[in-house]
Amino acid sequence: MASRSPRTTIFLLLLAVSLPFVCGCTDYGGQGVEQWSSDIPGGEAGDAVFNTPVQSAFTGEDESGTGFALQRIQPVMDGAAATEPRMFPVKFETREYEIDIDVNRSVYEGARTVDKALPAEYWYDEYRMLGYYSSFIGDPAIVTFLDDVLSPLERIRRSDNLNDEEFLELMVTFVQQIPYDSGAPVYPRYPVEVIYDGKGDCDEKSLLLLGMLSRAGYDAALLLFPEMHHATAGIRISTNGNPPFRTFTTSKNEKYFYIETTVPTYIGLYSENYEDAEAFVVPLGNGEKRFTRVNYVCHITESYQKIADRLVFMEATMAEWKQEIEDMKSDLQYGTYDTQDAWDDDYASYTALVGDYNSYVEKYRKYAEIYVYIRDRPYDIAGVYRRIENSNVMDITI
Repeated sequence: MASRSPRTTIFLLLLAVSLPFVCGCTDYGGQGVEQWSSDIPGGEAGDAVFNTPVQSAFTGEDESGTGFALQRIQPVMDGAAATEPRMFPVKFETREYEIDIDVNRSVYEGARTVDKALPAEYWYDEYRMLGYYSSFIGDPAIVTFLDDVLSPLERIRRSDNLNDEEFLELMVTFVQQIPYDSGAPVYPRYPVEVIYDGKGDCDEKSLLLLGMLSRAGYDAALLLFPEMHHATAGIRISTNGNPPFRTFTTSKNEKYFYIETTVPTYIGLYSENYEDAEAFVVPLGNGEKRFTRVNYVCHITESYQKIADRLVFMEATMAEWKQEIEDMKSDLQYGTYDTQDAWDDDYASYTALVGDYNSYVEKYRKYAEIYVYIRDRPYDIAGVYRRIENSNVMDITI
């Protein structure tokens, strides 16, 4: 076959769509993001009781003067309704839920009045940053509120018989599906403000998730990126191998995955700018439960990238073949042949190429179907893994 320049416009899909694995927060201003606080007894919320303490160092400026934290929330009684309902639609695995949360108005109003400013020079002081972020999820009023957030999720856990892994993924996808607020204030809002406002930026949603994970007994960590003035949530992983993307490790060699909260994204994946960024890993709380589906995520992401690469190659190949088919068709219709046999030979070549092309298109469509399925369903890790395996798409030869 003659080699011709490929037409990149030919055929189907969305290869220009960016990977869901590289989305995320890219604002590097003075915004803060996450935190933790000193031992606080478990609180009761509805019909669920969570007894895992939220651990860190401070509630307010510590006595030694070396730490930094926000003042405690002082609930404001303004005569309005005691609570305000908020509802969040959530897709998880094969189901859709409505998560109903009653927000304590007095705690919300009190949280709004707290001065959340953070001196810029504190970003390289791990101790002060821990104190600052601890304030957002370790404040006694927020600890109680976090139990209110967990209560409807705990009911789903019981009704659907979710294990610890599935419950972790439910919490993550719940926070990821809270609408992103591109106009968020400079300094982070408390979790109660995020739920009441029904939106948050990456830092604020990460704080909410960190609080939830710790209260539910998971080994979570604050990941600090001082050069970017950014912090996010991390979850400890159980693995003996080396994932194909970055893990964040403590001095004790404890490994944590990054959790992107901006939009639904597979656990462990992050924006490219975090690949080599300096990071501090600060474990929080006393939780012991970990993320165990590391191999699932690795298989999903590796399959996704291989499929994406193959789709690009196949699209170029199909463009070249289609052009050749059009040229052969034109020759057959309007060309001059010395003999019928010569025309018959070209026609046979034409029909063979059309057959090869159509077979190639079918393979392309199978790849594209799985590509889209992986891209659009980060809230169903186990289901996506099974779909890849059952499709045998990685066995297709091109």
